[in-house]
Amino acid sequence: MLQMLVFWELTSLSSFLLISYWQHRADARQGARLALAVTGGGGLALLAGILLLGHIVGSYNLTDVLAAGDVVRNHPWYLPTLVLIALGVFTKSAQFPFHFWLPNAMSAPTPVSAYLHSATMVKAGIFLLARFFPVLSGTPEWTWLIGSVGMITLLIGAFTALFQHDLKGLLAYSTISHLGLITLLFGLGTKLAAVAALFHIINHATFKASLFMVAGIIDHETGSRDMRKINGLLRYMPHTAALAMIAASAMAGVPLLNGFLSKEMFFDQTVVASSQSLAAWSLPMLATIGGIFSVAYSLRFIHDVFFNGEPVDLPKTPHEPPRFMRIPVDLLVILCLAVGIVPALTVAPLLNVAASGTLQAEVPYYSLAIWHGFNIPLLMSFLALLGGIIVYTVRNPLLAWYEAHFGNRLFRKVYESILAWVTRWARIITRGFDRGALQDSLFWILLTTLLAGFIGFASSSA
Repeated sequence: MLQMLVFWELTSLSSFLLISYWQHRADARQGARLALAVTGGGGLALLAGILLLGHIVGSYNLTDVLAAGDVVRNHPWYLPTLVLIALGVFTKSAQFPFHFWLPNAMSAPTPVSAYLHSATMVKAGIFLLARFFPVLSGTPEWTWLIGSVGMITLLIGAFTALFQHDLKGLLAYSTISHLGLITLLFGLGTKLAAVAALFHIINHATFKASLFMVAGIIDHETGSRDMRKINGLLRYMPHTAALAMIAASAMAGVPLLNGFLSKEMFFDQTVVASSQSLAAWSLPMLATIGGIFSVAYSLRFIHDVFFNGEPVDLPKTPHEPPRFMRIPVDLLVILCLAVGIVPALTVAPLLNVAASGTLQAEVPYYSLAIWHGFNIPLLMSFLALLGGIIVYTVRNPLLAWYEAHFGNRLFRKVYESILAWVTRWARIITRGFDRGALQDSLFWILLTTLLAGFIGFASSSA
C-alpha cells in the first residue's frame, strides 16, 4: 500500500506539471497550484488512513488487507480510517466539496485533459474505492459517506455543466457529475452496483476522452472554445460534428450507445436500493434529475456548437482538422457504438475480469442485454431524455438566473480564503520561531528531535 501511495502522489505531481504546461498564462499557473494543493492535501489524509489500516491489519501488504475485511469493519478505528481514505478519494476524483479544482485544470493542453482529467488520473480515487471495496464497504457508515457525497457531486456537476460557456468547462463539470455517479454506485455497497460502477468507468473513459479531443480540435481549428461564438460548425466541420454528436449522445444515455447500458444499470441499482431501505426512496428521483441535466448539457454541446446560427468573431476560419487528429476520436467513437450494440462481444470479458478483481469474490449474474422490456429503469431513461429536452429549450432564462446567483465561483473563493488564512498564520508562526539566527534554528531542530524520540520511546514502553 505504501508503494501505491508513492505512485498516487506522482500522479498529482505530473498533473501539476502538465496543467502548468502553458506557464506564461496566469490561469494555467493558478490551476496547477490549485490542483496540487487539493490533491496533495488529500494525499496526506490518505497517508494517515493507510497507516491506520496497516496498523489494524498488522500488514501493509494489499493481499493481507483485502483478506481482513471483517477485522477492519469491526475495529474501533474503522470510522476514522474510512474518513481519511475517503478524503484522499474525494480530492483526487473531484468529489464535493473538493470538485472545484478540476474545471480550473482545463487550462492544460487538450490531450492532457482527455487522458489525465477524464479517463485516468481523476479515476485514481475511484480505483482506490474499488480496491478497498471488499475491506471497507458493507457498513452504514460507508453507504452514507460514500453514497451521499457521490449523489451530491452527481447533481452539482450535472447542474453546473449546463451553464458553462467554455467547451472544456462543460466537459469538466460533466466529468465531475459522472465521477459522482460512479462514486454513488460504489457507495450503495452491493456487488451489482460495483459491477455497474466498473462498467460506467469503461464507458465514461471512451465517450469523454473523445469529446475532450473534439473540443481540442475545435479550439485548434477555430481559435476559440467559447460556445457563444463557435456556432453553426456543422457546415464547416461535418465529420467532426458527426463524431461529437455520437459521443455526446453516449454521454446523454441514448439507446444503442455504451452510455445507455451503464446508465440503465445505474438506474436499476437506485431502484433496488430504494426498495431495500425506506430512507433511500428518493434515490431514483434524484438519479433521474441527474439524468435530465446530463441530457440537457449534452444537447447544449451538440446544438450550440454545431447548429444555432453562424460563427461569431472567430480568430480562424473553421475547417476540418488533418486526418491524424481525427483518428483517435474515430476509434473511440467506434468503441462507443460497438459496446452499445454488441456489449457481450466487446466489453463483457474485460468487465468480468475487472469485477472479479474488485469484488474478490464470485461475480453475481448481470445482463448486458440491450432490451430488458418495459421496466422502471427504462421509464427513468425516457423521463431523463424528455426532461433534458425540456430543460434545454428553456436554457436562456436559466442561464440568466444562474449568472445572477451562482456566477461567483463560490468554492474557489472559499479555497482562496482558506489558503490566504493559512499563509498568514504560517508567516506569523515562522516569524516566531525563525528570527534569522542559526542558533535559534538549531535549538528548535534539536528540541523537536528529542521530543519525537521521547514520545516514541514512551509509546513503545507502554
